[in-house]
Amino acid sequence: MADTRLRVLRAGEIEALLDLLDGWPFPDGQSGRIFFRRYIELDPAFEPRNVWVAEQGGELVSCVQIFPRRVRVRGEALPMGGIGSVFTRPDHRRRGVAGALLERVIDAMRERGMVLSYLLAERLRWYGQYGYRPWSRGWRTLHWPGAGGSLAGGARRYDPAADAGELERLWSIYAGGAAGAPLDGIVDRGSPEDWQGSFRLAGTPEEDIWLADGGSRRAAYLRVADFDGRLRVLEWGREGDGAPALCELLAAAMTGRGVEAIRMPLVRDEALEGSLAAAGTRIDTGPAWNEVPPDATPPATWMVRSLDDDALARRLNTANTGDLLARFLPPARFAFWEADRF
Repeated sequence: MADTRLRVLRAGEIEALLDLLDGWPFPDGQSGRIFFRRYIELDPAFEPRNVWVAEQGGELVSCVQIFPRRVRVRGEALPMGGIGSVFTRPDHRRRGVAGALLERVIDAMRERGMVLSYLLAERLRWYGQYGYRPWSRGWRTLHWPGAGGSLAGGARRYDPAADAGELERLWSIYAGGAAGAPLDGIVDRGSPEDWQGSFRLAGTPEEDIWLADGGSRRAAYLRVADFDGRLRVLEWGREGDGAPALCELLAAAMTGRGVEAIRMPLVRDEALEGSLAAAGTRIDTGPAWNEVPPDATPPATWMVRSLDDDALARRLNTANTGDLLARFLPPARFAFWEADRF
């Protein structure tokens, strides 16, 4: 590490950064350069200072990107730093470079007033060394008995050409939360424009948006994407009485793709779970991070850490006592939409 310099990316080094990230081994063979460019060009919050790099011999050998966001916790919009685009050149691994860079990034987020940090990882033990804790409850897979038939009457796919203005209307549902009440942990998209901006970063061109009508209003919406033939729910929202409509959307999304199963995050919504049970849906709950055998690879899991307990306590208007994350953002209530991933 004596000859390693840790610093922020310079404005003229975007292509050098993409050269480094092009070494990311995607299983489907896609280009790392193309994949990561979108997180630079399409994210309105991107600035060169959000990327920290390790430089050796005039070359970039490791990088970490900060994704500045605000997340909802008990009615407060707290500054959060998402961590992504973590990559080290294979010939520079196991030398402490990535760990030193991550520690410097944690300090930088704290210096910028961020009180929380999120990341999505399989290397739970490695990130655990730097204060991150697994915080996700996992996923469930729905096997819908009616999928494959005709589309539900109240469900339709969003059409950008015909549905001008619909995304702004849907924002009011998003702002209310998935279950008609605000959720803790999700990104605070403070305006319809912020919410619409998330569609540019959803990560796949195969995303569909489904809408369910409730008379003169929208009762529910659903965002899904096709990951190598497996449907995943990226986000949903519903009015307080919209659980049955959301069930229709789930069935319509599967029918529209010709599949009989869909995976969705474990976000607590008792009314939705009741509607799914009434429809005869079979639900398989995948293993959570702490249920995987020690010799197996855990599923990708959201990890969370407090960057500054004193600042977090001040923002939440409470005393800095006990485990603040467990008190105010417990895993059982934690929600983070995959549509906001980084």
